[in-house]
Amino acid sequence: MRRFGEVAFSTSSLVFALIVVAIIVMVGYRLYADSALTRHRYGLGFLTSSLWDVQHQVYGALPVIVGTLITSSLALLIAVPISVGAGLFLTEIAPKWLSGTLGFMIEMLAAIPSVIFGLWGFLVLCPFIQAHVSPWLVDHLGANPIFGGPSTLNNILCAGIILAVMILPIITAITREVLLTIPAGQREASVGLGATKWETIKNVLLRQAKGGITGAVILGLGRAFGETMAVVMVIGNNSQLSASILKQGYTMPALLANQFNEAFSDDLQRSALLEIALVLFLVTVVVNGLARGALLITTRELAHRTRPVHPIAARLNAAFDAVASVALASLAGALVAIQLYFDFRARGPAAFGGPVEIVLLAGIALRIISARLSLTSLLARWRRIVNVGMQVVLCGAATFACVMLGAVLAYVAIQGVRGLSLNLFTQLPRPPGVLGGGLKNAILGTVELVAIAGAIGIPIGLMGGIYVAEFGRNRFGAGIRFAADVLNGIPSVVIGLFGYAAFVLPFHHFSGWAGAGALAIMMIPTVLRTTEEMLKLVPNEFRAAAFALGAGKAYTVRTVILPAARSGILTGIMLATARIAGETAPLLFTAFGNDEFVSNPSEPTSTLTMKIFSYAQSAYDDQVGQAWAGALILVLLILGLSLLARFSRRRTLAHA
Repeated sequence: MRRFGEVAFSTSSLVFALIVVAIIVMVGYRLYADSALTRHRYGLGFLTSSLWDVQHQVYGALPVIVGTLITSSLALLIAVPISVGAGLFLTEIAPKWLSGTLGFMIEMLAAIPSVIFGLWGFLVLCPFIQAHVSPWLVDHLGANPIFGGPSTLNNILCAGIILAVMILPIITAITREVLLTIPAGQREASVGLGATKWETIKNVLLRQAKGGITGAVILGLGRAFGETMAVVMVIGNNSQLSASILKQGYTMPALLANQFNEAFSDDLQRSALLEIALVLFLVTVVVNGLARGALLITTRELAHRTRPVHPIAARLNAAFDAVASVALASLAGALVAIQLYFDFRARGPAAFGGPVEIVLLAGIALRIISARLSLTSLLARWRRIVNVGMQVVLCGAATFACVMLGAVLAYVAIQGVRGLSLNLFTQLPRPPGVLGGGLKNAILGTVELVAIAGAIGIPIGLMGGIYVAEFGRNRFGAGIRFAADVLNGIPSVVIGLFGYAAFVLPFHHFSGWAGAGALAIMMIPTVLRTTEEMLKLVPNEFRAAAFALGAGKAYTVRTVILPAARSGILTGIMLATARIAGETAPLLFTAFGNDEFVSNPSEPTSTLTMKIFSYAQSAYDDQVGQAWAGALILVLLILGLSLLARFSRRRTLAHA
């Protein structure tokens, strides 16, 4: 009987772990199968056609593919230098107390829902860009079609900036973690040879951490590819291709969020949208897979730095570095050359007074000065100047990151407090233009869906984590772990479409059950990975003592390991809860929303995020005020859960 219990427990944990892989396969299969109509009619021409005309049933995905690439590229162009600079400042320059505080702030801000960024972007950032940034770009860089005017209020540039702000915490946090894995002896050896702080960073740390930083950048790219709600609210949602980033655009997730609920009666349109979702799914799976692989390789290399590097691996690394350096230099040179061409064509010799030309000439001058001083006795002084200057630049990057992220929270707090009232918690929504009303249904709906999702997702994630940590310490378990990381990176809008196909279509109506099912899928990988990490922190002496007393593996896990890791597992549950509480996109296709309070999950159900998205774009001031108030409530809820999770994790690590 005891043997049967052991086998049953290990087998059931394996089954739950395999659910992660099954979900990924099912998502891909349903998207592929349900988009067959588009492939049959258009073939690969669907991806290269630039016309999207719902009225005449002509569909081409090129505008939204290009829009996704442009906004994601803009986000990386803005976020990567700031994020890497902030990560370097936090690990190498800032005092320990400041590093811990700023790192904590950045990690907390990573939990802010995208709909909050969208609300801030739509009501604050876009008007600011329209009034102050766009005119300057048109005046000084407008000869280049990329910055051609006149600009629109909502545009591609706004979407790129919003995405950059959203991926800042991700890249910064991972960069910081990778840098912290580099042994202190590497830094000490460099400084001992006479290198300055900046020379140590440039020549030692960045070279060793380049793989991990690359993985962080790719993860940020995957987030930018799949971001939905914030982009929907600021990009303008126009499927016409334009060379200017100051014009409206469209992205794949934005198109899915805007049009899918309108495609019920049009099989071809629905198929076209599902094929776009399939493309987005495949791209994000590949991107996240590459990122996880890069991070895994880097951390293993840093952990086993004393081992000799295989000659083939060394050659591959050298080839990758050379190709990456040439590619980046070529891209930067091409962008500068294009701007110079258009400036000189438009203004002739007067173009030398343009901002790009001034920066280029200043860079050339600095290179000449550096080369000249390297041959004189002033070299040591010049190195000190460069060292101080670059430390100031890194400090500026960290400051800018905190200011940008803090501005979002500050504005939500100021505007949200103004909209708070007792009616917000006790009244149902009223028709547009009618004063009063509240968000009672949305608040209770959020609690209801999160509770149901937790009841589904937590046991699956918990048992899956137990298998990977205790029974799957092999390549198969590593594959489950990798699948969980990939599932965690699939865009929420894709999960929402899968939820629509799996939970809405079979029952022919939207419901809270469908919304909770989609949220549960998003909850599973976070609970699984956190459970795994917390179980691994339990000392092996606990296991050895239980085995010595005759306890089996399953009994030891249930009665010894799980109680010891309880607070850490609760951390993962709180983090997963915080994440799904802020989701909007998957609920648009599943729960759908309802202005009435419903206690039956079989009916369409509203949530705070859906109300914020709806009210943010309202023409009525009272609804906009309620959107800010709802955003404040949501932020306080999510940050509170994140704080509890962080303190619980600290306590677990202290006892490990």
